[in-house]
Amino acid sequence: MPLVSVSNLTKTYAGDPVLAGVSFAIEPGDKLGLVGRNGAGKTTVLRLAAGLDTPDAGAISVRPGAVVGYLAQLPEAAQDRTLWDEAVAAFAGLRDVERRLHEAEARLAAPAVHGDEGRLAETLEEYGRLRDRFERAGGFTYEVEVRRTLSGLGFGQEQFHQPLASMSGGQRARAALARLLLAAPDALLLDEPTNHLDLDALEWLQEFLQQYRGAVLLVSHDRYLLDAVTTRTLELEDGRIEEYPGNYSSYTVERAARHARRQDAFERQQEEIEALKEYIRRNRAGQKARQAKSREKRLARIEPIQAPRTARTLSLRLEAPRRGPQVVLRARGVTRRFGDTDVLRDVSFEIRRGEKVGLVGPNGAGKTTLLRLVAGSDTPTDGVVELGPGVRLGYYAQDVEETLDGAHTVIDEVLGARPLSPEQVRALLGRFLFSGDAAYKRIGQLSGGERRRVALAKLVLDRPDLLLLDEPTTHLDLPSLEVLEAALRTFSGAILLVSHDRYLLEHLTGRLLILTDGALRAFPGPYHAYRESLAVHADPGAPSGSLHAPETDEPSRSPEPAPSPDRARARGPEGSRRSPTPDVDELVARIGTLEREQADLSRLMGDPELYRDADRARQTVRRYEEVSAALETLYGELEAAEDRARA
Repeated sequence: MPLVSVSNLTKTYAGDPVLAGVSFAIEPGDKLGLVGRNGAGKTTVLRLAAGLDTPDAGAISVRPGAVVGYLAQLPEAAQDRTLWDEAVAAFAGLRDVERRLHEAEARLAAPAVHGDEGRLAETLEEYGRLRDRFERAGGFTYEVEVRRTLSGLGFGQEQFHQPLASMSGGQRARAALARLLLAAPDALLLDEPTNHLDLDALEWLQEFLQQYRGAVLLVSHDRYLLDAVTTRTLELEDGRIEEYPGNYSSYTVERAARHARRQDAFERQQEEIEALKEYIRRNRAGQKARQAKSREKRLARIEPIQAPRTARTLSLRLEAPRRGPQVVLRARGVTRRFGDTDVLRDVSFEIRRGEKVGLVGPNGAGKTTLLRLVAGSDTPTDGVVELGPGVRLGYYAQDVEETLDGAHTVIDEVLGARPLSPEQVRALLGRFLFSGDAAYKRIGQLSGGERRRVALAKLVLDRPDLLLLDEPTTHLDLPSLEVLEAALRTFSGAILLVSHDRYLLEHLTGRLLILTDGALRAFPGPYHAYRESLAVHADPGAPSGSLHAPETDEPSRSPEPAPSPDRARARGPEGSRRSPTPDVDELVARIGTLEREQADLSRLMGDPELYRDADRARQTVRRYEEVSAALETLYGELEAAEDRARA
């Protein structure tokens, strides 16, 4: 019997249908991803499955005795507690046993009990029963679990007994997540659990969910997390759910293949219908009238196949900048002090023409402060930030209110003082999903995702040589996120990227700048190589996966090709490659070539335009399957070669 069974749910808000016949089941141990566009109803599905809302029709059943835990997208912990109190509230029943155990211990020490053999025997029996129950329930280890979970989610020991009322909204959200994870329900329903997590905490949560024995239904824009954790994918579109085997990457491939098959079936049926109609028109009154009548009956019996729906998607293309100077940005000895605190201390680095650099570090490390200094929105206390001669800068702020005027309409905000006509701007806004009257909505009335699209439209018109991107994927749904990634990959200018999106960091940046404790150091490689280096150079006394990377003065070099999700899992979360041999080097190079082709084919299959040509779509899907099969063979050969090298 499933843990949770959802059958034919419908739900309407203010007369607008959100869900129309949603059905799925959560089995014990399932790891499900729930994906769909912003506004598709993913949060509604989770709330209904958690029993927090009531459907208009349909049924939700939970296995008797099973516990379902739900994390809201904007969770709030009780502010009248400390962080520790909030976390240990997950063990309320166990702590009640602990309290009764202490009371029994106190009674055993009381003279009145010692002097009464009957009461002493009774109290000893109760004490033994409570102690056995306490021990079996993990009473002697639960505080260790609490410390491990709070530390994993980015809290320092000094914060454990801090009142939640004095913490930020993001910290309180992490406290609510900690309590839910510690409660260990039979089914976890998680709505964007990576909000407010830095990279270290993301890595920790990913490993936690991979090892979690209960079921997980996960809504997330983090493709890295979806790939690593989920084994089935539910797509919510037009109020209905379609199920796909495998993780997010598998889903994108299978979805494209299904779309191609449906398009092919639709076109074949249309050809058949036209042929039948033409035969009927030609022979209705002739010698073949009987055959024409038969074909009329056949035509009436045809169950029409609906044309596959192609949803509107953000269209983004960044113009190639002019050929500028070799060094587009140089920072020398930059310090930024707030009061007595140095947020940045003696920071120096440079970015060259065409480089794509990731800036990473814990929450609060000063990444946004550094981008604001480069953008000219703030001034360093000491040091100098210099742009190369003639370099045009584009700044995509984490808080879009910083660069948008809430009183402007969309068209006025994008037009600004640019030498364009309103008609030209309206044509551009259509590519950013602002058609018709939407172009005249005020910025202050827009959702977070809509404001992000306005900021992107302004960037396109500015044609920058250097892009400063501060969490650009926030509020973007997965289709828009993939369009943004594709545009950034083809952009020939330089990029300095701050992001918690590990997939974007991995596939876009060639080297990293790591900001911790106000100091900056460089890592000459992509994100996966950086994580592997942490495992190799880990300080035994430091938390696993800490972002305190080994310092290096190595020059920047071209990144290794990114490993596929399956290959990354084969290495293990902390694994690293062995010393290479010539055989291994050759195999790695061949794998890299095929992985790049696989990534290009995957992006192509995500483009709705591909499926306008059915033959080309089939050839693309077939080639993707050939490349995937070849990669699986090469992965096996690489593992065998590494085994030989170790022998």
